[in-house]
Amino acid sequence: MTTEKIFVHSYKGGTGKTTVAVNLASILSQKGRVLLIENDFSMPSFYNIFKHDPDTFFNNYLNGSGNFKDVIVPNIKPDLDVIFANKDFNPMEKIMGSDQEWFLNLLGRMIKEFKSLENKYKYVVFDSPPGWHMNLVNLITLSNKAILILRPNSYEVNGSKRLLEILYKRAKPQLNLDVYLLFNQVPEVDMVKDLNSWAEDFKQGGIKYAGHISCSCTTAYEMAHGTTIFPPDHVFTRSLQEVVNVLSL
Repeated sequence: MTTEKIFVHSYKGGTGKTTVAVNLASILSQKGRVLLIENDFSMPSFYNIFKHDPDTFFNNYLNGSGNFKDVIVPNIKPDLDVIFANKDFNPMEKIMGSDQEWFLNLLGRMIKEFKSLENKYKYVVFDSPPGWHMNLVNLITLSNKAILILRPNSYEVNGSKRLLEILYKRAKPQLNLDVYLLFNQVPEVDMVKDLNSWAEDFKQGGIKYAGHISCSCTTAYEMAHGTTIFPPDHVFTRSLQEVVNVLSL
């Protein structure tokens, strides 16, 4: 079994990246076993989303003080295992500021770990930090699909284009990586022409269009009251299911 590895990313925070990542993992767990990995070490949120505070974290493995399999929390939901980042942010950790050689050595370790998991997981979903970080190169190298999430405004469109130039286009020729564009929090007005025009611009750079998720007052209200993972019949889930179909997952 070949494991699909999906990297969820955004140019900046506030795009709903983590909400997409955890709901994507939840949807995919209906199709096969999923490993969801939190990589946002400065702003972790999985502990709050899943109401779970594990004893060991992804940080432990990355910094060389823990075994990879020991940081996996099994069956958070049926067929969904999760690796958490430490909610107690430590700016002195190696993962927050090491040199290129350290990250290259880390990549070698991670490639071996994921190869050993090929028969266990059908999907791995990486929830990444926004913007640019050295660890992102490792995650892109490990992944075969990337979802770049942005809100529908010129600021984020231009910023995302810059991110693609800096990060993805330099990595893509050496990798088997399909990059998909996903607009999130789209206002409930007619923006079809705008979205298609922006998507066409990205298409010129080899970026595929995964679609969009509309901004919903109901969704916003539920999230304000602590709901982050939505049921199958929810409007957010139905929109994300269409993205899953586009990505052929």
